[in-house]
Amino acid sequence: MAWEAEKEEIVQAARHLLSKGLVAATSGNVSMYLEDADGSKLLAITPTSMRYEEMKPEDVVVIDFEGDVVEGYANPSSESLIHIAVYKARPDIKCVIHTHSVYASVLAVCGVELPPILDELVTYLGGPVQVAEYGFPSTEDLGNKACAALGDRNAVFLRNHGVIAAGKTMGDALRACELVERASQIFIYASSLGKAGVLPPEVVEAERSIFKMMQGTDT
Repeated sequence: MAWEAEKEEIVQAARHLLSKGLVAATSGNVSMYLEDADGSKLLAITPTSMRYEEMKPEDVVVIDFEGDVVEGYANPSSESLIHIAVYKARPDIKCVIHTHSVYASVLAVCGVELPPILDELVTYLGGPVQVAEYGFPSTEDLGNKACAALGDRNAVFLRNHGVIAAGKTMGDALRACELVERASQIFIYASSLGKAGVLPPEVVEAERSIFKMMQGTDT
């Protein structure tokens, strides 16, 4: 089996999401960017409709950027087109995770942007988590709208759907998922007590510089 280590990392990431309550049953999906020996751009992604606690590395599917299966017996995630769109738009991203975590999904359903209320939202995600325009699930249109709202940041809300988080490593992408959910919970609680305060513009600008440096996109 090719890319065994990468497939194992994807399975472990999916199980981590499940253990943290960021996904349930078979919801959500995890992928990692790959390059074939001939330089072809590929990605490994979780299969569709398979429970994470039952998933094994050999269940992970490798597809090309057209969505065609290169290796694997299962059907790739129904949201593969979102992952492909992110990798095409963001060469700095190597891992993409889609979750349906509760508090973040509340904001996505309400169409409410998560503002920079915490320093980590800027230094690790690049700033506010914006809401993408609604796109029908499993379509190229959804992927394009997600990328438009994602910009150069590492997380975006999918309107009436959930969250896309990304990173240079799987650890970065997992951290983004957890950070978005925790910050969404804080924002909802703070808003219930009044107006949630945001970081001053000059702080956001300074921390954006840190984010770009960490991403390697500060040139």
